[in-house]
Amino acid sequence: MKVKSQLKNLGVRPTKERGQNFLLDEGAISEIIRFGSPRASDQVVEIGPGLGALTRELARITPITVIEVEPRFCEKLKAEIPNITVIESDVRLVNFEELGKDLVIFGNLPYSLSTEIIFHILSFHKNVKRAVFLLQKEFVERIGAPPGGKDYGALSVGCQLYATVRFGPVFPGHLFHPPTRVESQLVELTMKAGTPGGFTDFERSVFQMVVRAAFFNRRKKIVNSMTLSKFASEEDIKNMLEEAGISPDRRAETISLDEYIKLTKIASSKMPQN
Repeated sequence: MKVKSQLKNLGVRPTKERGQNFLLDEGAISEIIRFGSPRASDQVVEIGPGLGALTRELARITPITVIEVEPRFCEKLKAEIPNITVIESDVRLVNFEELGKDLVIFGNLPYSLSTEIIFHILSFHKNVKRAVFLLQKEFVERIGAPPGGKDYGALSVGCQLYATVRFGPVFPGHLFHPPTRVESQLVELTMKAGTPGGFTDFERSVFQMVVRAAFFNRRKKIVNSMTLSKFASEEDIKNMLEEAGISPDRRAETISLDEYIKLTKIASSKMPQN
């Protein structure tokens, strides 16, 4: 049965709010499986399975857990695919610690919620081995961007702190229902071993503040951007940058992840821990 017919029978109309776009092409599903390479021994979690096109292929390989917010999709999945566990919830509210360790996550994520969902999952990096996402191509480029270009920003630094990034195939918009105006791309995030950045919990929160402040106004020099963000006084920021070996005349997009980690360590040592 075609996607449109299935949605009509269920009384579901795709909404922009939920970013619901359903893959129509079986070849694209095969590409996701090929790129993501799930194994029988993997503990697989799928986010937003929808009508279950990818779910069926994953479930042929290993029993999986799916997280779906639409109740009618949940009922359909339970009825049609026996070896899955269905969690009816917004993924941003799910505690991944309760799902196990070494999780392998798959998901076709809505663009409007991609940042929130990805950082929610990264916050459970100790429980996740890797994640394979289908996202808008522009978003994937930002996640994996190296320093020095316009795509490199807070999203790049934040993701690359936790994971190494591998780019996958690109899919045109006509492969989806409703069709999208932009291309989508697969990306794999493989979690780094150990504690990201060697940070304590306090330092990790400071890292977020440092990166946000650095990119507060990316057109300005980093000292001016961080000062405008009210991260600290201009004098204190200059001193931190000097100690980190970062010229105050540089801009945020030229600063590497390792330099942000070093700056965070210095900033954390000068801030009170409440």
